[in-house]
Amino acid sequence: MVKPMKYRDLVKLLRDAGFVPEQGKGDHEKWFGPGLTRPVVITQTREVSPGLTRKALDAIDAVKEQKQ
Repeated sequence: MVKPMKYRDLVKLLRDAGFVPEQGKGDHEKWFGPGLTRPVVITQTREVSPGLTRKALDAIDAVKEQKQ
């Protein structure tokens, strides 16, 4: 099970993997990854929920696999 992650730590991982942010609605951000068809949506809160963290980490893994 994935634990909640601090927003700034998750953003650092997304940027390091090559994701680019775009403002969504309200406190949501869309992050577009190279080679992915769907964006990763996370909230701008102190801690990102476990479900959103898992989805973001899965997308980061998918981008890293494509680079290899």
